[in-house]
Order: sequence, then C-alpha cells, then structure tokens
Amino acid sequence: MKKGELKAIDYFTLLILGGTALCLVAFSPLAREGASKGLALAESTVLPSLLPLLIIFLTIMKTGAGALLSKAAGAVTHRLFNLPASCSAAIIFGLTGGYPTGAVLTEELYKNGEIDEKQARRLMRFNFCGGCGFIITAIGSAVLNNIRAGLILFFSNIISAVFVGIILSFTEKRDRYEYYYFSSPLPFGDALNSAVSGAVNSVLSITAYIVIFSAVSNIINIPDFLLPLLEITGGLCKVGFSIPFTAALLSFGGVCIHLQLTKTLSQIKMKYLDFLMFRVICSLLSYGAARLFLIVFPIETAVFADLSSRQVSLTSANIPLSLLLIAGCFVIVLDIGSKKSFANAVDKP
Repeated sequence: MKKGELKAIDYFTLLILGGTALCLVAFSPLAREGASKGLALAESTVLPSLLPLLIIFLTIMKTGAGALLSKAAGAVTHRLFNLPASCSAAIIFGLTGGYPTGAVLTEELYKNGEIDEKQARRLMRFNFCGGCGFIITAIGSAVLNNIRAGLILFFSNIISAVFVGIILSFTEKRDRYEYYYFSSPLPFGDALNSAVSGAVNSVLSITAYIVIFSAVSNIINIPDFLLPLLEITGGLCKVGFSIPFTAALLSFGGVCIHLQLTKTLSQIKMKYLDFLMFRVICSLLSYGAARLFLIVFPIETAVFADLSSRQVSLTSANIPLSLLLIAGCFVIVLDIGSKKSFANAVDKP
C-alpha cells in the first residue's frame, strides 16, 4: 500500500465520528444534559473510589515499598502465575485497585524492563478488575444497598481472573525462581508527586470517556441492556441485572474501559482481539462463580431484577444508530492498535 493511501476503515471512521459530531451539535441540549449526568456520575463513583487508591498504589510501586512487597509475595507470584517477583505488586493492586490500575502498572513494569512483551501480554489477559472500591463500595453499597452482593461480585471477578492467570502460567516455560527488581526507588516526595500526576491523568481519561458516552447515549437512546457493554459505570448504575449477569458485565469492563487501554496494548504489541477474547472468557467464569456463591451465600431479597424477567422494548430505541456506534467503537480500537508507533518505547536496561 502506498504511503498516504486511504483505506476503507478511514472512510468508515470518518462516517462514525462525523455523524456523532453532527448529532452532538444538532441535539446539543440533550448532549449537554447527558454530559452533565456523566460528569456527576464520575464525580460520585470513579473519583472517590479510584483516585485515592491509584495514588497510593503508584507511590508504593515507585518507592522501596514496592520492592519489599514484591520480595514478600514474589514466590507466590512465581508459583501461581509463572511471572517474575516484580509483578506481585502490579497483580495485587491491579485486581483490587480498579480497571485501569492493572494496565498502568503493567506498562510501568514493561517500561522499566522488569518484564518482556510476552509477560506483559499475559498480565493484560487476566490482570483486569473493577477493584474493591468500585465493585464493593460503588456498586454493592451505593447502587445495590447490599454489601454481601458487592462482595459476591468482587470475589467472582477475582476468582475468574486468578484462574485464568494460573492456566496461562502453563503456556510458557517455567523458569527457576529468582528475585530481582530493576526499578531504582524514588524518594517519597518525588514518588508521591509522580504518582499523583499519573493517577490524575488516568482518572481524567476515565472521566472524559464517561462524559462522551453519556452525552451520546442521551441522544440516540441506546437500549438499556447494551449500556454496560459500552460504559460500565453508567450502565450498571442505570439498569438492573441479576447478580451473576452483573458479575459477567463487570469482568468484561465495557468498551469505554477498553479504549483507555489502547496505549498499553499498543506498547506491548498486543492485539485488541486477543484482549477481547480473554475478557469474554473471564466474563463467563465470573458468571459461573457468582451463581455458585449465591448457592452458598443466598441473598433472600433480590437486589436486581433478573434480565430474563425484564421486558425490554427494542422499538423504543434507534437500533441502527446504536449498533453503528458500537461497531464504530470497535473499529476505532482496532485502528488505533494497528497504527500506533513503537518508536517512543523506552529501551530496556
């Protein structure tokens, strides 16, 4: 293909983005109302549940505390996941801190040369979870008013992620365990300033995606059952699903979260379809784990109406435009992943 030659995906991307922009302009009152709701949602859920934890986790990773944690849990990480000891903190914080945390810390390890591309890709296949703050506090306590439901959702996601990580450990040769840590610890003040900057950038990115998705969905009236697949925070706060189905949706994460990870996927040369496949696998496992938890720890009062018992009217929504938006999201993700340059990647020591 000649340099500068346009491809079909370029025309389709222009169609999607141009059409979306026209909708935002033509229906600006609805767009502003949706954006305002999205901003309020991010302020009440993402900011309080994610930002403080992400600052703390990044600070630990950048100081000697991260090395200490990796040394303490390194043997377990090696035996369970066949990964270097330096991945311990990234896995613990990635599964408990919130969706972008695992990707942020994986990228940090890769930049520091503590893991190679294959190990980074393996981490990204399972080190993905809504975190205790979001799932237990925001979804369980605030949305469901049931802390037990939040715990079931959280541990269903954790179990599915850990199970996939263990299975993937057998896909590569198991090396002898050795502890090593390449990062030079920063003074606490420098580490904290760096962590605050990185955490704020990540949370602002999440907030921006929530706002744009809320603005668009308020215009085109996306069917309720599709909302969590696009933007997990607003979708679950607006629509009631069964606990097992909610666990599956939380494990999938939504296209909005996936878009935030394209930079990391590009740097480690991981195809989006690879990442997407494991999100589907983890979702199915989370669904099954939640059903088992409900057998052992039943919740008498239903906090969510089961999806199968809900009457969803598809005629009330602009289905073609909704499906076009979803297709456009995936096209943009694939396009970004295929065109990203690796020239700026940090050299490994």
